[in-house]
Order: sequence, then structure tokens, then C-alpha cells
Amino acid sequence: MKLLDKLKEHKMLIIVYTIITLLFISMTTITLVSLNQQRANLIEIESIREKEHYEKILNNILKEFETIKVFTETVGVDNLTQGKVDEFIDNSDFSNIGFISFSIAPDGIMEYYYSEDYGDDIIGLDLINDDREHVRDAVAYAIANKVVVINDPFELIQGGYGLVFRRAIFENDEFAAIINLVIQYESLNNLFNVDQSEVVNIGIYKTDYTKIFGNLEYSEDLGDLDNFNIDDVDWKIGIAVSENFTRNANLIDFLIVSLSLTIYLVGMYLGVLYYRSNKKLLATQQILIHYDALTQLPNRRQLSKDVNQFINNNISFYLGFGDLDNFKNINDILGHSVGDVFLQVLADRFHKVVDDIFRIYRWGGDEFIFLIKTDERKTANKYLEKIYKIFEKPINIKELNYNIAMSIGVVMYPRHGLEIDDLVKRADIVMYDIKSQQKNTYGFFENRYLDDLQREVDFENIVNKHTIDDIEVYLQPILNVKTQEIYGFEALSRLFDNGKPLNTIEVIKVLERKSEIPKLDKKVFNTICDYYTQMKKEFNKEYKFSFNISPITLSKEFVDFALNKVKECKINPHSFIIEIIETIGFKDIDESIALLEKLKDAGFQIAMDDFGMGYSSLSYIAKLPLSVIKIDRYFINNYYDNELDRLLIFAIRDVSKSLKLKIVVEGIETQQQLDFIKSIGAHYYQGYIHSKPMSYEILKKHLREGFKYIP
Repeated sequence: MKLLDKLKEHKMLIIVYTIITLLFISMTTITLVSLNQQRANLIEIESIREKEHYEKILNNILKEFETIKVFTETVGVDNLTQGKVDEFIDNSDFSNIGFISFSIAPDGIMEYYYSEDYGDDIIGLDLINDDREHVRDAVAYAIANKVVVINDPFELIQGGYGLVFRRAIFENDEFAAIINLVIQYESLNNLFNVDQSEVVNIGIYKTDYTKIFGNLEYSEDLGDLDNFNIDDVDWKIGIAVSENFTRNANLIDFLIVSLSLTIYLVGMYLGVLYYRSNKKLLATQQILIHYDALTQLPNRRQLSKDVNQFINNNISFYLGFGDLDNFKNINDILGHSVGDVFLQVLADRFHKVVDDIFRIYRWGGDEFIFLIKTDERKTANKYLEKIYKIFEKPINIKELNYNIAMSIGVVMYPRHGLEIDDLVKRADIVMYDIKSQQKNTYGFFENRYLDDLQREVDFENIVNKHTIDDIEVYLQPILNVKTQEIYGFEALSRLFDNGKPLNTIEVIKVLERKSEIPKLDKKVFNTICDYYTQMKKEFNKEYKFSFNISPITLSKEFVDFALNKVKECKINPHSFIIEIIETIGFKDIDESIALLEKLKDAGFQIAMDDFGMGYSSLSYIAKLPLSVIKIDRYFINNYYDNELDRLLIFAIRDVSKSLKLKIVVEGIETQQQLDFIKSIGAHYYQGYIHSKPMSYEILKKHLREGFKYIP
């Protein structure tokens, strides 16, 4: 009876947890099934690519062999001389096929011969009556069937191992000569192994299943082997999934299940704690105002209070600004729940080393402030060394060990600043300098950092010499993946000082400090409206124009401005794509969604820029009224070597497809990358493989000249 009463008391909690459990099982299963399907697609693509790679090399050899045949037939066997053979060689290039030698044997007798590596001691050899059975058989078969015959790897008379391609020459339907092309086995094997797949293993076999090339031994598990799509080549090809690929796939599945289960259990555990301690949390609300809820460390508010107390009492102290190295990887790969657990474990260790002299605060995210109440550098060093001893022992979460480090910049009051903002800013400068050079250590503020601050001030002064009107709007073409036609352009801001371009990111930072970003966004939109009208008139085509707006800009005033502008210019709003940056959060997400929906209802397209690089990808894509997703160049640069990035691209592809969103891929620089995004079904791309951003006048010049993609 007591158990039943307990169940009734917690009925709602049990229902919620049951639903969460079912959702957890469903999502984990769907994820694993999706990953396995993506792997199957990747295996199929790699198998086809590898086979085509082998066929391409063999076709190159047969093409060169055909060149020798044409030469022999053109000159005529009776008119051949060693001089003509040498002249033919001088004007030919067989270096790309692993060439050893070639020879011509009129009536089967070796007479003309060329090799860069061996002598001519085989001149006069009778191939038809050769002492070697495989040579006699190959020559006889080539004459009888008028086909190319390949003697598989064997030791050559002139030394080394090779493959010999033999073909009979006929004049007036009568046998006239045998031509022989000798390819070095090792060179050909190296050609086959160029760009070897990490997904599948390949084996090339004779008709009796003896392996000739590749890293895959024949076994009955391979089943029926494929034939090459090449005439005169009767080799077989076997393909099997790489053991490493299979092992890695199993490991990823295991990690997904393990991490999902870890997150699930942690979530359930925290949920129970919250359920039981809700009243207690409400009672301790005042305490949490000055302490971080996750780590229980003092927060910014408490830091400001303590520092001001020291300053008011003229107490010297050291302030260290610390940032965890590569902590973002834990959040992005393992999830924020695991990242939070990590921070909690780390904070527990921090709590054990604080005392009356040494205090630790959580600044935010993975950043911490260390306050050392002393004017002696030796004492400061002692406490900082305690911090680094904490990181020597890996942090264990659910039986998995994680190693991480921290970079710390240190300043002293009053030597390096008289206010908390100055101290934190200068400590932050030192920290980033350390992080960029060596990481996992600490350093003290030096005079050279003042030079960096001065350069920052000088740069800001240069920017301040200009107005928003001085900023130019450059355009980078966006192309259709299938047709390679220009679909539209992305508008990008550029500021030049005395003809030299200024760093756009740093310029934006200055404008942000001046609160001029909304002005810039409006200027860009005004400019591309003019470009749209002019290009439509000149080229009779409605190109799409995409442009980025800051969350600061997104407001009712901007929405009204944009709607009035397209109405005034008589422009179809569908020709404009408004890009929002995922990594920058909106102050009021509900209000922002309402404004974006109003723009979309009016006809504008909404794109998520740099998708996959932020912290709330799935929540953003589910809430925002998107039409387009732009995949960041980071994933494209790493997809080939990083399976996780490759799988994330497939996952983004599947999510976009299910939500009927267009995919634009940024940063395409190579044909290999372009082929890959074609294979995943991306709709559009932009990148240096086609063109860099350019001024409007230069762009128009290219368009007039038939500017198009050239593979």
C-alpha cells in the first residue's frame, strides 16, 4: 500500500520520465540507423571511386600502348629502324605509367628496343620460340586472337619485376611483328595506391584468384568478383570494407550509445535532484546571486565586490584570467551536458585549493578568474602552480578519462591597472597571447602588451577616419552545384585605407563598439538593391543577393525599412536572402522569430549562416523560419580526414532535406570538395575554386565576358 501511495504521489514525475525514456531510446535508434545508412552510402561511393581509379590507370597504359601500335603500323615493320624508334621515344612521354622499356620484334625476333634503365642484351631474342613457356604462350595467343596479352608480374631478363603488355602487328592480314611494353610492377603498384581509400580495401587478381595488386587477400567471403570495364583485361577486382573503418564505426556507435546513456542518466539524476530540492533552491536564491549555479564558485558580481574592496583599501593583489584549452571540442563532440559535468568536477578541485589569500571565480563559460591577495610574485607563482597540478590528473566522467589544460594571463594591481575592467582586459590579452603560442601555462603582463594595445588604438583611429559611406560592398558568386551557373551573390563589406584593405573582422569590432553595425547593415542592403536593379536591366536576369545582418540590427525598425525599400524599388523580396549568424544569440528569441517570420511572409528568404559552428544548432533550426542553411567551410576543410565532420555533414544534409531547406556550402576550393558536395546533394556553393569576392565593376566585366565556372 505504501508503494502504491508513493507511485501516486510521484505520478506526474513517472509519466514525464517514461516519455523521456521512450524519446531517448527512439532518438538513439534513429541516430544509429541514420549513421549506418550514411556509412553504407560512403562505402558505395568509395568502392566505385577506387575501381574507377584502377581502370583509369590501366586505360592510360593501354592508351600509350595504342600509341606504340599506331607508330609501328604507320612507319611499317619493314621500314623500321632504331633511329626512327629513338626519335619516336624522344617525342613521347611514358613517365606517367611506370615505363621500363618497349620493344618491337619483327616476325617475333627482338630487333628494336628502348629502355632508360637496361642495356640491349635481349636483341635477337626469338619470342615465338622463347625458352620461357609463359612468353611463348602469350605471344602465340596475341597472334592467334589479335588481342592485348598481359604477362602478369614475373622476373624480367634485364632484371627487376614487371608486367609485359604484348600485341601482334599484322600487315595485309599476315603476322608482321610483336610489340612489347614493359611496365615496372613497383611503379604501377604505387600508382594504384595513390589516394588509397581509408574506407575500403582493394585486391586485383588473376583469373585463378592469385593476387596481383592491392591490400586485400582473396577469400571465398568476397563472393563473385567484378570484372574491369576494359577490353583485353581479364583481371578481377575484389572490394571489402576496411577493418579500420569497421572498427571506427563500431567505436563511434559505442560512443554515441555511451554518451547518450551518460547524458540521459545525468539528466535523469539532475531531474530527480531538482524535483527533490526545488523548495531548497528557492530558499537559497539570494546566495546564487553571488555564486555560479553550476560550479558553486563566486561569480562576476562577487568578483567585482571583492576587487573593489581591495582597491578601496589599497591592497595589492594579482589577478589571473584563465581559459580552458580546447574545451569547445568537449561541448561540440560530447555535448554540453558532459561539458557541464566536467566543469563541476573541475570546480570541486578548485574549491579544495582556495584559502584566505587565494580565491577562484567563474567568469563565464570555460573562463575563470584567480585572485591572489599578495604583492609578492613568488607567492603568486606558488598558487598558480597549484592550479596546474590540478590539471595533471585527468577528469573521469562515467569511466572515461578527459585531459585538458588551461592558459592564464596574470596582471598586478596597481602596476597594470587601477580598475577591474582594465585589469581583466590586460590579463585577457596575456592569456590569448599564451594560448596562441604554447598553451597550458601562465604568463605575466609585460610592456610589449602595451604596444599591442597601442596598435589596437591606432587601428581604431584609422577606422574612425572613415565613415560608413567609405565601406565598399564586394560580391562573391554563389553557384548552382548541378548546372555550375551563377545563382546569385553574397554581399561582403570591405574598407580600404590608402588603397590597402583593412581586416574586416577587426573593422566590424570597431563598428560594434561605436554602435554603427545597424548603419552598415542598412548601407549594404541599400547597395545590393541598387546592384539588383542595375544587373536586371543590363543582363535581363534576376540574380539572388544574400547579405548578413547582426542580431543587433534585427528590429521592427529594420523590418519596416527593408519592406519599404523593396516596395520603393519595385523589387521581388524573394531575390534577397537574409543571413543570420548562428553563433551569436538573440537577446529575445521570441521577438526575433516574430520579426524574421514577418520578413519571410513578405517574401524574403532566411538563411542560417555558419551552421554547425554554434552551440544551439538544433534548437535554432527548429524555431527559426529558415529557407536556407549555409554549411561552414570548417567542415568542408576537414571532411576527408575527419570521419566525425563527415558524418555531421551527412546529418545536416538529412535534417535540411527533412525540413525542405536549401543547402549552400561555403569555402569550396578544390575539385575534390566540389565532387563531395555534389554527392551529398548540396544545392549551391561559393568559394575560391570559382572566384574570390570582387568589386561590383569587376564582377560586371566578368559577366559581360561570359564569366562562368571552368572545371
